[in-house]
Formats: sequence, structure tokens, C-alpha cells
Amino acid sequence: MWAAMSLLAVTLAATPAAERVLACRARVGGDPALARGEAVAEAVRELGDRALDYGVPCETTGEAARAARRAGLRHAVTATAEGRTEGSLFELSVLDSDEHVIAVRRLAVPPGGEAVRPVAAGLAALVDDLPRPEAERARRRASVALAGGGLAMLAGGAALALVARADADRANTATTPLEYLAARSDWRRSRGWSGAALGLGGAALTAGFVWRFQLPGEQR
Repeated sequence: MWAAMSLLAVTLAATPAAERVLACRARVGGDPALARGEAVAEAVRELGDRALDYGVPCETTGEAARAARRAGLRHAVTATAEGRTEGSLFELSVLDSDEHVIAVRRLAVPPGGEAVRPVAAGLAALVDDLPRPEAERARRRASVALAGGGLAMLAGGAALALVARADADRANTATTPLEYLAARSDWRRSRGWSGAALGLGGAALTAGFVWRFQLPGEQR
């Protein structure tokens, strides 16, 4: 029981390390061999669980925003890769689910130069700079506090249940009516408080748990 409570506490207290985005594949222009559009897909893989690979290019910001909304994400990244004689020109744009472009990053890579590393660094910088509304952070803290209060009440209810068990044992081993009545009274009181604490604690824990994982960005 205590191990389960500890696991729940760790789960509820955890927060996403960084904002996750939907990443579209690159739209290729110019000379495909010089564009090296595959560097965008490899850069997305470098980001690990911070980005969700859409698998295909997004032709418009509307397509990217709709795909992000379907995935339950707030932001998407579109990319272009243009092949020129002087090298590859990458443009990365991050937008919100309402199709508003938030930031744009352009990268030029000379012919034969490493492309994946600078593109991955550009993507990571865009993700790191995404806004995290204070109101959402406050709701997350409140949900964790509610669930934490529920855990504390469950722990108190469990402790009172042990006290009630001890009171019942005292009543069973009482040698006089006075001892029996006193122990039985203590048992009723401890049992009542234990039931109330367990009931309220369970309700608070469930409410906090549901609330937290219904917040945007938590369904991952």
C-alpha cells in the first residue's frame, strides 16, 4: 500500500521535461540532392520524445495546425529545405494550433557540411522557447496539491485503521466491563475517523489525478 502511494506521488509530481511539438517533414525545393531534406527527419529523431514526427511534409500552416490539434498538441513545426549551388537552406517555423506563426529559424549549410546537427539544434531552440502559460502552471500545481492532500489523508486513514485495530484487540482482551466499554468507544471513534479520511482522501486523489492528466499537453 505504501509503495503504491509513493509511486502515485512520484507520477503526479512529475511534469513534462519540455513542450512536445508535431514536426512535419521538410518541403524540398531547388536541387533535391543539395537540399538534403532528410536532415529534418533525422533531426526530429534526435529530439526523441520532445517531437512527434508527422511523417510527411505539411503543405500549409493550416494542415500543420490541424494535425497538431488532432494529436492533442499545442504547437507544430513546418520545414523547408532548398538546394542551391552554395549549399542547403533550411527554414523552420513553429506555429500554434490556431495557425499563428510564433518563431522562424533559418539555417544555411554549405555543400558537404554537417546538416543534421545544426537542424536539430535549431529545432531544440524553437521547442525550448515555446510559451508556457502561467495559468496552466498554476492549474498543474493545484492539481498536484489536491492529489497530494488526498495521499496524506489516505495515509492518515490507514494509520487510524491500525489504531482502530489495536482498540478492537484491547476490547477483545478486556478483563472488566469498564475496560471493554472504554476500548469499544475508542474503536468506534478511530474507525469512524479512519473511514472518513480514507473516503475523502480517495476522492481528492482521484480528482487531482484526473484533473492533472486532463491538462493540455499531458496526454502523451
